Amino acid sequence: GDVAAGDGQIQAYVAPAEATSAVVDRADGYSATTYAKMAADSGITNPSNFYVNDPTAPIQWPFAVGVPITYGFGMREGGFHEGADFVPGEGSPVQAIADGTVRIATEQGGAFGVTVLIDHQIDGQLVSSRYGHMQYGSLQVTQGQHVKVGQFLGRTGNTGRSFGAHTHVEILQNGTTPIDPIAWLRQHAGG
Repeated sequence: GDVAAGDGQIQAYVAPAEATSAVVDRADGYSATTYAKMAADSGITNPSNFYVNDPTAPIQWPFAVGVPITYGFGMREGGFHEGADFVPGEGSPVQAIADGTVRIATEQGGAFGVTVLIDHQIDGQLVSSRYGHMQYGSLQVTQGQHVKVGQFLGRTGNTGRSFGAHTHVEILQNGTTPIDPIAWLRQHAGG
């Protein structure tokens, strides 16, 4: 008789003798991998599923794969936090969120420590992105340099006014006004 789903009986499928098998060629550019391997290949030691980055998008997250965030935008003890703190693991590579021109790239960024500030033209508007607390000696860009989305900027560190390795990320409307970077990235980069 028929076997109803969930009645505890074993179900089996037997392929007919004339069935064939085929080898799938991965030369077409597709591959299978795990999220952990993608993170490791990207240099991220502390991945999470907080977001999914699209490496082909014109606007991306500051890390190649999702990472945890410890502090978001807004009031907190000690004042107003004008960015979000990403925690990918010490030494993880930080990437540009969009094409743009580097306004600041310095190891003497005050409270930001080793910091980069990039100006972008997005939907006809000036939008700037700041990346703070990177490791000394890790800067890969210079002031005035044009960068591409996803380009390596430096490594997550603990410089400036920082209490543990993280990357402080800000989004500045019109180059000066801080807005919630998580909300902005979700709207523009997805994930």
